[in-house]
Amino acid sequence: MKYIIIKGARSSGKAETINAVCKKLKPESIRKVYFSESGNISLESITPAAGISDGTYIVTVRKKNILMVSGAPTEQKKKITSIMESVFKLNLKPDFAIVAMRGLEKLKGFSTSKELEKFGKCIYETKIWRIPSYTFHTTEEWNKRISYITAITLHNL
Repeated sequence: MKYIIIKGARSSGKAETINAVCKKLKPESIRKVYFSESGNISLESITPAAGISDGTYIVTVRKKNILMVSGAPTEQKKKITSIMESVFKLNLKPDFAIVAMRGLEKLKGFSTSKELEKFGKCIYETKIWRIPSYTFHTTEEWNKRISYITAITLHNL
């Protein structure tokens, strides 16, 4: 599996970036992955037009499954290895992944970049910052960010 890592501080726009990329990919389906306290995992279909927010999703584009971890593993308090194993238990094998992560993972035992290496190859890693504008969706920086990540994703599907 090939993957992209989007690093950033808290509230830097990681989830918003992944949501915008998701919308631009025009997915055939979006399923949110739910983790219960008891260890059960479930999937819930979401209308593609609704988009995604913080969390873990399986998005289907061109009949390929893309794992989108828009809530950084440290924010979900779930290691990426645990997320991957949970997805495998659902009999899903992601063809590609886009993973948000904190620039500095302060939670003990978290090493998202290192853990992801066991599952595939990183083809792009970027560090993002909050775009200081209420109309950030209309800035050239935002458009370049979304277009570039979308193009890399489509090229590698």
